[in-house]
Amino acid sequence: MSITKSNMMEGEVVICEAKFHYIMFLLPISLALLAIVFPFIPIGENTLGTRLIFSGILIVLAALWYLVINNGKKFVLTNKRIILKTGIIMRNSKELMLRKCESINVRQSVMGRILNYGDVIVSTGEEKDVFKYVRNPMWFSTRINEQIDKISTMMTEGAKSANLPDGKLTI
Repeated sequence: MSITKSNMMEGEVVICEAKFHYIMFLLPISLALLAIVFPFIPIGENTLGTRLIFSGILIVLAALWYLVINNGKKFVLTNKRIILKTGIIMRNSKELMLRKCESINVRQSVMGRILNYGDVIVSTGEEKDVFKYVRNPMWFSTRINEQIDKISTMMTEGAKSANLPDGKLTI
């Protein structure tokens, strides 16, 4: 997985990492294919050299577009939190503690349902975080819900074991 042990809390284990669906790369790939085909299209008086330069520019744009879309994004689920990392040079990291997560929503368009991709929205009350273009979003949301259930079960069992004989909770 993409998260190093130095970034993990004590007792934390990586459960899974959300994968991007390939549909998000459709436009940069289309632009790169256009750049490859462009020199062979007979257009007016343009020389082959001019068309090759233009194709090179299109390929550079497609590569930059790919980097901007991908942007070094990582969505990692551990047994304690959800980690969202973005950025190639400058790194932004957001960590959601699973015990604070209130709801998990999956949003899929018609094309998303056909190709099995969508957005997973995690709500922590005051904030909503969106994982975009997740491949198999129902599977990822189920993994998150499983971890939330495990944490709530552990908290419930801990509260039951902390009860006094008269039924009062100890602090």
